[in-house]
Amino acid sequence: MRYYTLREELSADSRWTGGYDLGRPWQLPGVECSTCGATWGGGGYDYPTVDLSALAGSKDYARPRCVPWAEFTSLRERVLPLLPPGASVGPGSGFGPLTGRARGRFAPVVVHMPWLLLMHPDVMAKLEGLTGAVPVPTRFKAARGVELVELEVLPGGRIVGAEAHEPCATCGRTTFARPPLGKLRVTALPDVDFARPSASLVVCSERVIERLAPELSESEVVAVDVGASEKGTTARPG
Repeated sequence: MRYYTLREELSADSRWTGGYDLGRPWQLPGVECSTCGATWGGGGYDYPTVDLSALAGSKDYARPRCVPWAEFTSLRERVLPLLPPGASVGPGSGFGPLTGRARGRFAPVVVHMPWLLLMHPDVMAKLEGLTGAVPVPTRFKAARGVELVELEVLPGGRIVGAEAHEPCATCGRTTFARPPLGKLRVTALPDVDFARPSASLVVCSERVIERLAPELSESEVVAVDVGASEKGTTARPG
């Protein structure tokens, strides 16, 4: 089975004007690592299905900040029992549905960078029976109603070349830079239709591309091959 990542290629006169300010109710802080000297944090390994409202001390996750590694690990340990099986979290991981303010007109499929996928509910319904993604309604504020669902996708697979970069023994940060989408290759993918080989990348199977071909074309979204072939190719669905 072939796998692809999705990329928006909006034309200059595109009718899709949608934009938003993103946030989540809770998140792990960034870290200050005394081993590698980096101060960092980032999204991607986010879990919109995870609700921290009943967690004692949930206010500790409401304010973005950076903390020493020891404090981060303590905060992380408290949320681990609430995560879905196979989940991975790191500095900056977020929890709960997307919040913020939305504006403009949104395409049937919306790609926020290569790691966050949003869809209209009726588009998500076309993926019934496929595996690896859980739809979660967003909670955007908007002048007009904006109905979008976010796909929660669990870690799976790896980017070719990432294994050559040793992570920091303490915080896990590496110097690996993700290759451009046309050159990126992914391996060791599980037998699911959606997977996250890294925090900053979501891939989907050829079954997803086939089912959503009209919607991807309408959305000005292209599918970039990250499968086993020697060279990545870009396919415009529809």
